[in-house]
Amino acid sequence: MTVLVTGAGGFLGRRIVDSLLRQGVTSVRVHARRAVPEELLQGWRQAYPGAEVSVVLANLLSRGKLAHVVEGVDCIVHAAAGMKGAAADMFANTVLTTRNLLEAATAAHVRRIVLVSSFSVFDAAPLPKGSVLDERTPIEKVGVERGPYGYAKTRQEHLFNEFQRESGFESVILRPGVIYGPGGGAMSSRVGIKAMGLFVSLGGSATLPLTYVDNCADAVATAALKAPAGSVFSLVDDDLPTCSAYLQAYRKQVEPLRCIPLPYPLFMLASRMLVWYHRRSKGQLPALFTPYVVASMYKPLRYSNQALRGIGWAPRVPTSEGLKRAFAHFREELQRKR
Repeated sequence: MTVLVTGAGGFLGRRIVDSLLRQGVTSVRVHARRAVPEELLQGWRQAYPGAEVSVVLANLLSRGKLAHVVEGVDCIVHAAAGMKGAAADMFANTVLTTRNLLEAATAAHVRRIVLVSSFSVFDAAPLPKGSVLDERTPIEKVGVERGPYGYAKTRQEHLFNEFQRESGFESVILRPGVIYGPGGGAMSSRVGIKAMGLFVSLGGSATLPLTYVDNCADAVATAALKAPAGSVFSLVDDDLPTCSAYLQAYRKQVEPLRCIPLPYPLFMLASRMLVWYHRRSKGQLPALFTPYVVASMYKPLRYSNQALRGIGWAPRVPTSEGLKRAFAHFREELQRKR
């Protein structure tokens, strides 16, 4: 069986390749836009001498020119997506690339396709406080109110489902929460944001839906190999901290931030005032945090990974160890910059 991993040189993608090889896949095709670091390739080949690790370079925006990427592939793990930049770039590098890849994959009759989606697609705003958010939670119908990234990932998942209904390939979808670890971002916006030399703590007592990058990769690989067709999984680790606990540990182990807490009720009130002023000033102040966004991202909820455990996945790295590794890396990065 040959598995293609898109975005295989990225933060998550390279770990997915490693996890597939660790779980016994003997032929992995590594996709990247420009190049895969030679030390990464050599590391895989030395660690798994019985496996074939090949490389295919392609710009997924090249519609109609991706046949060579998917030729001879049995399963695709689609992890490539636009993570930053302007809204148009994010849409193009998430939605249009997915369309182009799926057109090539369905033409080549690829049997199984796994999509790495996101928590940002969940229609979480209507949920009461304390509800469980998992794979049974509906996804956004449009997602435009969740911002450029949330809209792009929502549109990507709807597009993926449209292709599946038309073509009938085996589909698996994973929706990770906040993926963290060495090489990733230090502070999710769910925890808070930096502004004018201060850190505004927004998440407070809400649970932070973390998944350590190696655990996330293991879940994607396990689902690719074992999940029934049509499966959807919500992906978080065990023993999740609250946003305030994460922030407290970060301040102690990485850097001392000057913080201002903004409790959820006050945050919701501020978001309503922001929308009012945005309309009154005709857009002079952007309404980044609307009541809908606040309810979607910052409301205290509970999370479950029981569906993933049902196919044999369990977090390889405990949350306590994951945070220890991540904070050590963030601290070293800060010291290098000074």
